[in-house]
Amino acid sequence: MNRLVLIGNGFDIAHGLKTSYADFINWYWDKKGMQLLKEHTNELSDELCSIKLIDSHFNWNEFWSIYFIHNERPKVWDGNLLVNYIKKNKDIGLLKYTDNFFEQINKQIETKKWVDIEREYYSQLTIVKHTFEIHRPVNYRSLNIQLEYLCNKLIEYLGENTKKDVSLIEDVNEKIYKPVKRREVAVSERNNTDVSWGLENLMLLNFNYTNTPKLYMDGHSNVTINHIHGHLDDPPSVIFGYGDELDENYKRLKEQNDNECLRHVKSIRYLEHDNYHRLLEFIESAPFQVVIMGHSCGNSDRTLLNTLFEHRNCISIKPYYYIKDNGEDNYNELVINISRNFTDMKLMRDRVVNKEFCEPLIKTSK
Repeated sequence: MNRLVLIGNGFDIAHGLKTSYADFINWYWDKKGMQLLKEHTNELSDELCSIKLIDSHFNWNEFWSIYFIHNERPKVWDGNLLVNYIKKNKDIGLLKYTDNFFEQINKQIETKKWVDIEREYYSQLTIVKHTFEIHRPVNYRSLNIQLEYLCNKLIEYLGENTKKDVSLIEDVNEKIYKPVKRREVAVSERNNTDVSWGLENLMLLNFNYTNTPKLYMDGHSNVTINHIHGHLDDPPSVIFGYGDELDENYKRLKEQNDNECLRHVKSIRYLEHDNYHRLLEFIESAPFQVVIMGHSCGNSDRTLLNTLFEHRNCISIKPYYYIKDNGEDNYNELVINISRNFTDMKLMRDRVVNKEFCEPLIKTSK
């Protein structure tokens, strides 16, 4: 039996890397605030937003110095401190978003403390589609320019913040290579004489852009890494967009005579490299178990996950969950997301491993 390990952002976070989209957006604002201060300007803009000091007699550096006459200066300059001040004091500064896309990203972080940028992009694409139906102007290209700008900034952020040395987690290593137990396999595929199955070949399907999975290859000749969404070392290879061809809105987008609607469809971008075909060869070669490590299984990868989960050779889907700060776990949320990637719910219930036979990705001290 083979094993396909889905490696998502939670995998990098478990190794101490600050790779969440919320961390990325906070970094963006910090950079923006520091740029305002260092360039001694009263106005700054990019593809996502513009920031303007209403009193044109000052620049932001001068204003901030005056402000700190009456306020304690922080020990370390923090661009976020300036940006947050601007957001709260609209009579002092004007923050204007290019459109709803980046504004919604920030609202999600403020209210939920997290955001899925790719899902928000797709949501904005479909909102734009609705505006077309009521004869309002459509600018798909503007939305794509913003996504591409964010992608470039994300590559820059990850390049700066994933250089730290990370170490193999022995517990994770054990989970990657442990045999498949009979109770983990779909009932329709169980062999009454077998207690467990050894692993012939493994593929670490890396949805991140980092090298963290490489830690787990040493000494294993039967393991390959597939950077399905590209790699930081090759920025043009990075795939950033959406992949939900099962959604009804996608069908409507295809009907538009505008290629910008589909510019960042993942399944189209997969054709630029052979990573997807190597994945197909792997799942066609033998029965396999899917192991989920740090991937939310959200709709932004729905097309690909549906191909894997409903494939005739898939005989088990084992999610490793995480423990929240309040002591609860996200197994149920993860399974709900997994279910959205199925069109056959009976198949889903047979293949997904029961919670009593699953465990957290990493052990906690609690």
